[in-house]
Parts: sequence; C-alpha cells; structure tokens
Amino acid sequence: MSAKEDIKVARTAGFCWGVKRAMEMTLTTAKAKDGPVYTHGPLIHNPQVIEMLEGKEVYALDDATKLESGTVIIRTHGVAPQVRRDLKARGLELNDATCPLVARVQGIIKKHAGHGYSIVIIGDAGHAEVIGLTGYAKNDCHVIGSAEEVGALPEMDKVCVVAQTTCDITKYKDIINAIVQKYPDAIISDTICQATWERQKETQKLAGEVDLMIVVGGRNSANTNRLAQLARETAAGTALIESEDDLDPELVRMYDRIGVTAGASTPSWMIQRVIDKVKSVTAEKPTTFGGALGRFIEVIAVSNISSAVGAALMVYANSALAGFRFSWGAAYIASAYFFSMYVLNQLNDTKTFKHNEPEKLRFYLEHRQAIKLAALWAALSAFAVSLALGAQVVFVYTVAMGLGLGYTVKWFPTSDIVRIHRLKDIPASKDFFVGFAWVAVTVIAPALAVGAPLVTAPLFVASAFTFTLVYIRSVVSDIRDIHGDRLVGRETIPILIGKTPTKIFVATLAIALSALLLTSAWLNLVGAIGYVLLLSVAYTAAYLSLYHARVISRGVPFDLALDGVFHVTGLSAVLWTILHG
Repeated sequence: MSAKEDIKVARTAGFCWGVKRAMEMTLTTAKAKDGPVYTHGPLIHNPQVIEMLEGKEVYALDDATKLESGTVIIRTHGVAPQVRRDLKARGLELNDATCPLVARVQGIIKKHAGHGYSIVIIGDAGHAEVIGLTGYAKNDCHVIGSAEEVGALPEMDKVCVVAQTTCDITKYKDIINAIVQKYPDAIISDTICQATWERQKETQKLAGEVDLMIVVGGRNSANTNRLAQLARETAAGTALIESEDDLDPELVRMYDRIGVTAGASTPSWMIQRVIDKVKSVTAEKPTTFGGALGRFIEVIAVSNISSAVGAALMVYANSALAGFRFSWGAAYIASAYFFSMYVLNQLNDTKTFKHNEPEKLRFYLEHRQAIKLAALWAALSAFAVSLALGAQVVFVYTVAMGLGLGYTVKWFPTSDIVRIHRLKDIPASKDFFVGFAWVAVTVIAPALAVGAPLVTAPLFVASAFTFTLVYIRSVVSDIRDIHGDRLVGRETIPILIGKTPTKIFVATLAIALSALLLTSAWLNLVGAIGYVLLLSVAYTAAYLSLYHARVISRGVPFDLALDGVFHVTGLSAVLWTILHG
C-alpha cells in the first residue's frame, strides 16, 4: 500500500483568522519599535511560535501589569476590564490583539450583566479567555464544563448563557439542553466561532476515515487538546505532538491510513514539517506503482524541475505569440537558468526556506551536494549554449545570471544608516525581479537567438503576458508565505497592503491580462493564439479560487498548481501550432 496516497491533511488545520490577525499585529508592532515588546500572557498557546517571537524581541509575561514602561500587546484571548485598567494606569502603550469574536462575547456579557442577568459561561474555568470573560460579568457569574454541572447551579431569575469561542461542540449541545430545562427563559448566545465548529467537525470526519490521527499543536492549547480528544473517540490511534521531533516513527509504521490536523495556534510550516516527517517514515514501506509515481512527482516539484520544464514551454508559447521561430537552444537556456537560479538562491536563503517551504528544505539538505552540482552544471551549460547563439544572447543571459545570483548577496555592510544591504531587502522587489527575469530569458533571449526584432507590438504583448503570469504566481506565493516572511523581516505585497487587498489586486491583474489578449487578438497583433492563451488566464483564475478555498494551500500540490500555468500555456501553444500547421 502506498502510504503517501493515504496521508490526509485537514483543510482547516492551522492558524485561524483571529490568530493570523494577532500575529500580524504583533510582528508589525515589533518591527516599528526599537526596544522589546511584551504580551500579557503568551500571545498564543504554541511554544515554538513563542520562541520565534522572542527572536523578534517579543516577550511573553505572566503579568504585564508589573511593567514600568513599554508596549504591551493584549493577546487573542483578551483580558478582564480590571487588567486593562491596570495596564493603562501604568502608562503602558497598549495594542489590543483580542480576537474580535472574543470581544463580541465580552460585549454580550457586559450588556446583559448591566441589565441584571446572571451569566453562565460554558468553557474551561482556568482558560485565559474564560478568565477574561468573567471580568465582564461583575459578581454573578458561573463557569461550567459539562451538563452534569448544570444541576449544581443556583436558582436565578434572569440568565444569559455564552460559550468560550473554542468550546467543545460535542458537549455544548448537551449543556445547552440541560440549561434550557432548568432555566426555560434563559438567553442563549451561540458564541462558538465558526472556525472552531468547522475544525472540530472536520476532525471527527477525518478521524473516521483514517487509522492514525496526528494532531499538531501546543500541549497547553485547549482547542488542540479538544481536537485530540475528538480524534481519540473515533480513530484507532491518536498522537498529539508539538513538532515533528515528537512524532514516533514506530507509531507511524503501525498504520496505513494517516490523518493530520492542527490547532488554531499552529503555524503552517509546523504542519508541513510534520507531514514531511510522516512521508519520510512511510517512504520506507513497500510501495505500489501509484506510491512511486507520487514520490516521483514530489521530487519533480521540490527540486524545481517542474519550473524548469515550464520555462522551456514558455519559450515555445512566447515564440508563437510574438511570431518568431522557436529555438531549442533558447528553450534549454531558459530551463537551465531557472533551475539553477531557484536552487542556488534557495540554498543561499535557508532562513526563509525554513518557515515557508520546509519540505523543500529537507530535500535540499538531504541532497545538498548533488543538487548544488546539478545547478552549477545547468548554469555553465546554459552559458555554453548562449555562446553558440550569439553575443546578444550571452549578454542577456549574463545580466540575468548576475542579478539572479546577486539577489540574496549582501552588497553593503550592515549599519544603522544603510537599511538595504541586498536586492532582496527592497520592499516587494522579489515579484518584480522574478517577473523581469522570466521576460528576459523566455522572451528577449529567444527573440535574439533567432534574430527577431525586439521593438514590435507582438513581442510587447508576449512580454506583458509573461510578466503578468509570473508576477501573479509570485504574489500568490507571498500570500501563502506571509507569516514566515514576517518572521524573517521580508516586506512583500501582502505584508505591505494586506492579504485581502492583495487577492483583489491579483484578480484585477488577471482581468487586465484577459483584456490584453482579447484586444491583441481582435486587432490581429498576435493572431488567434491570443484567444487560445486565454486558457492560461482561466487556469490562473482556477488556482486562485482553489487557493482561496484552501483546497491547495501548502506543500507539493500548491507548487505544482502554480507551475501548472507554465505547462498549460506551453502545451496550449503546441496544440494550437499542431492544429494550425
């Protein structure tokens, strides 16, 4: 049996939107401050994330009210009103990262407590969120965690019931039924967040489809422990782990069908590392043809061979679009160039790699010497081919190679005056440099290789087409990597303007690209192939939709989906050429 085919990952695993919001707020605050920043209690219940935040001079204090000065972030769970007053009384600068859904519950309690209602909170009495909520209830407040505890509640005239936003959904309905029987007129506010409902429901469903359920998250996280409990009630085996280091290989080998989910405080790179560890363990099992094919496809993706093939196909598509003869030599140069550049830059930037693409990092570390030699051979052989195609091609290739290799190199020494030490440090520069590199190597160099003129409308269309496709692809990668990029200090479009505006931006670019192709084909600047390559825009729209729906949000499927736009473009051009002679 192929274990790879039987690893199922929950779509809802990882940071919820409230945690994402808190992380972005915290990292933005830390970057803006010269000194340390503090959180009142751990920002989220994940020790690995807390450790990474400490690297950004963000420190968790059990009680920030004892600080003499500084900036304090109120964590996602919120705090009681008295704690907020104490923090303000100390003259501390406050940044409120309370989850808006938690703030809504606080508002419900405050409103009804002010009208004389007794407050009943369904949740864990010792949880930070519940401790904060009780502060809004004045004196008459009761915290319960099971239906059996309802019988011990006193007689109350007016009752308002709320729930901890991450409450256990399997217990919630039973508790509510018991409360309604005892207090028929009670006001029930369903305050469990939708993300919690979806995550717990998916965990129950997934646990019923697998033999071993792996739950990733902090052991001090209430929502992670609930997921583990739900899994234990259904799956044959359950493992609650904080990182891939906690995963017992012998346990993984005992089962064929494996599911992976994660708590709301677990970053995507931690989930991916666990998935990667599971794959490395299950790879030792006997493999079917399907399993071998799956591993082959994974190697193609993580080694950047998929991107290299896509580059050669883009040369063919651009030759057809711009109306010049296709050159096999130019196609090889493009393929070898992007393979070598992606590999060498990624080897030179493992710090970013560690958070954003851990599965690639593992592959590179395991095969570092071999893949480095392959990249160097590709770069040198492409240079040799460029020599055969003429001085102009050599010039373009050399400039592209210099900029590519120099992107992560520190050209200026570190100082307080010079903030930009390398091209990579220019805000949002990566997407532009990548787009221009693809234009240079898959449009300009191929045209020069066959002696085609550069100043023509079709070549401009091909350049704009290629740049936009690549730019969208690169920006979507930035959206996925937003939290890892924040941790390493990279400023990308999503970080500068936000995820939602970025998604609107790339959708607008896709529409503009459609208009360009339609107009160019209608004016007969590029011919009917302009209509054919609308398939590339349709494919782009499709993977944007799938990413937004979190169908493809990480790992090999994500990389293959993004590279797929090059394959669709090139193969569409090949098919069009065959059909039209």
